[in-house]
Amino acid sequence: MSTNIPSRTVAATDGPKSALRRALRVTASERWDLNRRFPVVMARASGAHAWDINEKQYVDFTSCSGAAPLGAGYEPVVAHAAAEMRRTGGILPGPLSVHRIELAERLAEIFPIAERAVFFRTGSCATSAAVRLARAFTGVNRVLTSGYHGWHDWQLQDRPDMGLPNRDRDSVDFRYDLDLLDELASVERVAAVIITPEVNFFPPEYHKELQRQVHRHGALLIVDEVMTGFRYAFGGYHMAVGLTPDLITLSKGLANGMALSAVAGRADVLSSGEKTYMGNTYQREVTPFAAALSTLDAVRDGTALARMREVGEQLIKGLNAVFASRQVAAWSFAWPTMFDVVFADAELGQAFFQQMWARGFLMQYGGRFMPSAAVSNADVQAAIEAAAEALPAAQSRVDSSNGERDRLAAAIRFAGDHFVASPEAVRRWFTAPAHE
Repeated sequence: MSTNIPSRTVAATDGPKSALRRALRVTASERWDLNRRFPVVMARASGAHAWDINEKQYVDFTSCSGAAPLGAGYEPVVAHAAAEMRRTGGILPGPLSVHRIELAERLAEIFPIAERAVFFRTGSCATSAAVRLARAFTGVNRVLTSGYHGWHDWQLQDRPDMGLPNRDRDSVDFRYDLDLLDELASVERVAAVIITPEVNFFPPEYHKELQRQVHRHGALLIVDEVMTGFRYAFGGYHMAVGLTPDLITLSKGLANGMALSAVAGRADVLSSGEKTYMGNTYQREVTPFAAALSTLDAVRDGTALARMREVGEQLIKGLNAVFASRQVAAWSFAWPTMFDVVFADAELGQAFFQQMWARGFLMQYGGRFMPSAAVSNADVQAAIEAAAEALPAAQSRVDSSNGERDRLAAAIRFAGDHFVASPEAVRRWFTAPAHE
């Protein structure tokens, strides 16, 4: 009998470097999977903990990039989704299921603006669908945008480092600059403005002024709540601060890790789907809808969101204490369930989080910190203790003696690098955060 191990199982016995080499050969992106993420091959996750193929344990402060606010493998959601998959067969011949109908009804209960909803698999698809619906409804092609909306061509064309210039000449990034928005909308009619709320940099007053401008120009307002819809507050950012968008997009946290997204909002705008084509094969899949219904049951009472907020507040306070103890110009700030960490010296920030990763804490510089409800107080304390070791280790590797110490200047650079906000917009609207 052959004793050769099939290649598909080697990862379980590989060393980490060997597994990464295999990944780079057949699937991984060096830029996006390794340099911008965690250079590790994961094996499994449970709650706020994850293990790599060599059983090294990590604490995840990203909620799997925001997808699993209840923690990975949350048992009630997994059990319900698995049971419904077995009962229904998992996928149906037609695109309509009771689960899809019930989820649309539940979204209407949670989000009063959600008169109708349509579903997709990813946030990128949802934002693209929202833009198409706005164009179909208004008969106008021009769309103004700010913030990250996904990986499709129109969403990345204004990032010079992405190599996709002018793919959609009717989509223009106003870089969170309301003066530029007003100027662009005054020159040519606009179908819609789509914006991702960068809640740690732009206050509610900013978004209210944006809404006033959008309505004054007769355009639709699309709020991209892929990140904020189930993390900022129950009912999303728009409801918490008093916005009335025409459409919202949802995804992260909707099904606690299963691939599902939605566009919800005005019935007349969503009915414009009759003028175009927005069908997708996997609306027939039952399992994500079942997972979403169970997830919404779990978060309804607010306990999970309250726990995420508590964890975030502890992390913000603890990290800032570490930064102060080393007299490092770095700040953890703003909304506790999705806070940012900004270093005046970005190179030091990257080195610090590399040291945290080496100590078993999944964080990345420039990434949003989105703790799940599964994070324990012990996890938080361990992270703060690790930070106290990681920061001097990072300082020993980076010469930051002449670094900038001005908080506003650091925020301007960070916002420009990570969501293409203009210096003028950040300078005008960035204020001392309430959560420090």
